[in-house]
Amino acid sequence: MWVKNMAGIERRRVQRTGSSSYIITLPKEWVEAVNLKSGDYVLVEKHGNKLIVIPPSIEPSHLKITIKVHPTVTDVMQVFRSILGAYISGYNIITVIFDKAIQDLAKYMSDIKNMVRIKLPGIEVIEETYNSVTLKVLLNMQELPLMSAIRRLHLIVNSMLQDCINMLKFNDLNLAHIIIQRDDEADRFHHMVVRELSMALLDVRVQHELGIINITEVLSYRIIARNLERVADHAVAIAKRVLAVSGLKNSSLVNDLLLKVTELLNRSMDSLYSYSRREAEEVIAISRKIVDEIDDMLYNKVIAEPIEIKDKVATTLILDSIKRIARYSSSIAEAVLNIKIAKTTELDIK
Repeated sequence: MWVKNMAGIERRRVQRTGSSSYIITLPKEWVEAVNLKSGDYVLVEKHGNKLIVIPPSIEPSHLKITIKVHPTVTDVMQVFRSILGAYISGYNIITVIFDKAIQDLAKYMSDIKNMVRIKLPGIEVIEETYNSVTLKVLLNMQELPLMSAIRRLHLIVNSMLQDCINMLKFNDLNLAHIIIQRDDEADRFHHMVVRELSMALLDVRVQHELGIINITEVLSYRIIARNLERVADHAVAIAKRVLAVSGLKNSSLVNDLLLKVTELLNRSMDSLYSYSRREAEEVIAISRKIVDEIDDMLYNKVIAEPIEIKDKVATTLILDSIKRIARYSSSIAEAVLNIKIAKTTELDIK
């Protein structure tokens, strides 16, 4: 006998059979919906304090999507954003069909394929016609698990910030170009992390592989990855602003602060690697002080500084990026606190 509780949930009585086994029954509608029949096997997995029943045919690797592109869509970025959405949502086969009336179709498709190769790791063209392309995601999460991918993203972002510091210290504009180019690599690892987290939502077994105990951790890891990617964007913004004025004349005003926020970001990531609540709290406190210090510098030094307007504007915008990096570091630390709570049932605050 069963009682319907709410949509998608059934209450079932556990019954004993023999001396060492228990059975439960499944609603007929559920069995038919996933194409099971009498005699079929299902996968039963223990995940924490939950038991998950998985039909063998319901595999994330079977997820497919078709994207149709009409002649009115002239911007290749619109198509790429749709492919990116499918990629990070966990689709493994992505077919893009282009309307034959699209102008200069061959170049249009070539531009999109090149963008996909640059921005999305582990994706390859497996089939192509004159107006369609099928992409397959070949990414193996076991080769680069979640924390390894996050560490790699962190290293890239830290390297970009270190180059920003040296760019300002030595007025080396070549470093500015290197920083801008490296942003594609940061994007690749960010997209990879988000895809892995999406797969964890789709399949409880992926959660196990990624070391996720509580499903709420997925949101916190997503926040961390997003904040790292945003820090990379601000490193690029700093580089572009230095290029715009052919080298910042008063770089000493910002370089010490940039060094401080780089150290702060690294401390926030160290708190993640060690799941240290105390270090995360210290990052949050230091972030507030740095933000106040930046505001004080803007009002009392930058505005009063006898420099050209273009340099004053560039300095102000760079300080704004540094302030945002401090806040992103604080946000990472807050996410670490949430992960720490999700992984434990008892916490001492000292």
